[in-house]
Amino acid sequence: ENSDDETTSTLIGDNDLAAALSGSNPASLMYIPHEGRFAHDSSTLIEGQSGEGGSNSAANFLNKSRKSSRSQALNSSIQQLRYNENKIALDRSINQTIDLMYELSNENKERPIFYPTDVEDENNILLNSTKAHLALVRNSSSLKTISKEKILGDDDVDVEKLPEFKILKLNIKIGHNSSSADNIVANLDKKSIAKLLEKKITHQVNYLLNLKDRIDDTSSKVFVTGDLNAGKSTFCNALLRRKILPEDQQPCTSVFCEVIDASRENRSVEEVHAVPIGKDYNIRDESTYEIHPLKALDELVYDCDRYSLLKVYVLDNRSFQESLLHNGIIDIKLIDAPGLNMDSYQTTQVFSRQEEIDLVVFVVNSENHFTLSAKEFIAAAAAEKRYVFIVVNRFDNIKDKEKCKKKILDQVKSLSPDSYKSAEDFVHFVSSSEIFNDGDGPGDDDDPNEDERDFNNPDFDHLEASLRKFILDKRSISKLLPAKSYLLNLLNDLETLSKLNEKVYLQEMDDKVKDLNNQVAPKYNEIMTKQAKIGDMINSLIELTCNDIYNSSKKEILNVVNQLGDQQVVPYQGLQYLFEYARATQEVMINQILASVQTCENKAKDITSAKVEEIIKFGQNTLGEEFLNDKVFRSDLMFTRKRDSVERQLHNSIEFSDFFDPSWESCLVWLGIPKEYVSATRQQIDYFNPVTALSSIPTNVVALRDQLPTQITLHTLYNSGKILTTGALIRKMYDFSSLVTPSVVKKIAIPVVIGISGFSIYYLISDMPNAFPRKQARRIKKQIFELDYPHHNSNRVANECRSVLSYPSRQVMNNFQTSLDKRAIEKENLEKEIKNAELSSGYFHALLGKISYQRQLINDIDLESVYTVD
Repeated sequence: ENSDDETTSTLIGDNDLAAALSGSNPASLMYIPHEGRFAHDSSTLIEGQSGEGGSNSAANFLNKSRKSSRSQALNSSIQQLRYNENKIALDRSINQTIDLMYELSNENKERPIFYPTDVEDENNILLNSTKAHLALVRNSSSLKTISKEKILGDDDVDVEKLPEFKILKLNIKIGHNSSSADNIVANLDKKSIAKLLEKKITHQVNYLLNLKDRIDDTSSKVFVTGDLNAGKSTFCNALLRRKILPEDQQPCTSVFCEVIDASRENRSVEEVHAVPIGKDYNIRDESTYEIHPLKALDELVYDCDRYSLLKVYVLDNRSFQESLLHNGIIDIKLIDAPGLNMDSYQTTQVFSRQEEIDLVVFVVNSENHFTLSAKEFIAAAAAEKRYVFIVVNRFDNIKDKEKCKKKILDQVKSLSPDSYKSAEDFVHFVSSSEIFNDGDGPGDDDDPNEDERDFNNPDFDHLEASLRKFILDKRSISKLLPAKSYLLNLLNDLETLSKLNEKVYLQEMDDKVKDLNNQVAPKYNEIMTKQAKIGDMINSLIELTCNDIYNSSKKEILNVVNQLGDQQVVPYQGLQYLFEYARATQEVMINQILASVQTCENKAKDITSAKVEEIIKFGQNTLGEEFLNDKVFRSDLMFTRKRDSVERQLHNSIEFSDFFDPSWESCLVWLGIPKEYVSATRQQIDYFNPVTALSSIPTNVVALRDQLPTQITLHTLYNSGKILTTGALIRKMYDFSSLVTPSVVKKIAIPVVIGISGFSIYYLISDMPNAFPRKQARRIKKQIFELDYPHHNSNRVANECRSVLSYPSRQVMNNFQTSLDKRAIEKENLEKEIKNAELSSGYFHALLGKISYQRQLINDIDLESVYTVD
């Protein structure tokens, strides 16, 4: 650095200093800081009076000078104190904003945040409403699913302008024509947008951390960029008053060049530190860079495949008041960036370096104005930096300068409104190539000031003065204001996103509650009620059907069993085929029993088929289209399991006694008396036997009266008359017995016995075809009843029907349960969505309070006020 004596000699001329200090009556002098000189007493007012060279005037001047110096030092201290306080406040705000971003990230991971997408449809502006976007994003549907007619017909939809984000913008476009490019974000589902937003949040957190490091850094970085061949390197050389960076009509800078004051950071050695790609520069570690002489810079700037950064250390021996790098206040690094549109990688790199720079100086070619890349870059820079220096280079080549100025200022107005408002300080029209009267080559000779020339360029002087004043005198604005602006823009975006999400989630919660109360819950309760009712009906139907089948089956089997033995069941072929007859009779009787069971099963199949259809109709009538009848009932598959074999359980051996079954009834029938008369007479005799008669005597007159109409019938009287006639015949026979003497008996006994025996033998032999069925039937009946065969088979048939009917019953109930489960899932999902919407709306409501509080703290950081002490 220059010594204080050098500084003093620069500020105060030797003659002025000698005149001020010599003699008893020195001339009155006053230091003018802005002009860097002392004014003589003749032109200086001291306490309102003109200086008049005398001892009092000199003393007053020296007192005033000392007081002014103390005030200036005190003001500088106050300004530095305020700067430090503001920097600490911004650090604290950045940390708190990072916490808010982390909270938003956690919320987005747990419940994806609704993000408004930019749907480009000029024919249907209603698609930009929140409701339409909610249908697109929340329901994961595409733009094609919402027809124009449907939305235009919705009177409840309010046309709302989509919010514009400065920081949290997610637009992804294909193609170079933004007016016709498709917006990918608009067609993404909720989860995809949430992932994009998550990446955006992560990027903003990293940006905030870099922003914090930048405001903590005591140095300032001036970033010079612009379109290809706009004269960026020429402009940088003009600021340095040396041709350090190579200049050419063709694009020459393809590597970032960072120009640094060598006297402060590199021991006053001018050289280039080339940082290879993939290395992190550390000046204390020579393995992280290559050292090259300053003259090699012409070749190094083209080698973008090897180096990512060139650290150019130069000396500027001009005074503190003249030099930008060597200003004696702060460290300034001048970064010459590759031109935009050089290639996609370099352009991306230029965009990405914004987060580490304090001031952007954008060089525009006056002949080309702002290109698309230039507009995008300045728009991105304006999100953080309120002010951007616009340098319109090569302005001397323009004929109609006023027209050019007007067009460029109109473009600046839309890109950076604050820069436009202060266009006198931030928009400059210059010709950097005219700074040097002539050039003798690059500044790498022994004398670093060889290329310096005296020049007089008011436009460039004004640009340099504005740049210097903005960086040095308005350090709070140049260094801290971009961070404050960025935080405010980010908080505004967060507030916009929070308000929109709070509104959307409140509306969603209201809609879901209405759906739950008006549709899902009533349907769920209705299905539950119908399920219980239909279940009871089906169970009752099955039980009644099975009981009817059981009773009818048992009755059928009993009827068949009771009718066994009433008549011959197979033809009798003669005495010689008696055994075969017996076997065939047994087989037919057993087959009749089995046939009765088969008959019961067939009837049960028909009944079951009808009941299956009836059960299916229950489900179809109740559930409608939700009933899934994917099975077909086949009654022929019923009772296909192995049946009970009655032959194995019955004792079917044939004995000789089985062929004889003498009885009066059978004898009378054999004699030719009709069987029905024999049966009727037997019933009457059984009815009038002493035991039956005694048990049937009425106990009172009323009972007798009630029984008479039913007991005394004409048929009874007729039969009673026959019995009285038979009694008379018996009495006559008794009277006739007196005539029968022993001798008579001896004479007729043998013939009678022989006759009766012959009759009996003949009767027994003749009655064998009927006696065997009767006796065999009684034996089978006895065994059948002992086995409880009618009950077991009837129960088996009924159980088979119950088992078969349970299948459609389960199918119907399963369909009910499926429908119920579906409604339960819908109900559960709605309740979950309502809970999530409630939590999300509450979260965003609380977030709005935090954002408002944080924004108020940032607004309270006053960076533009100047505090002075008189």
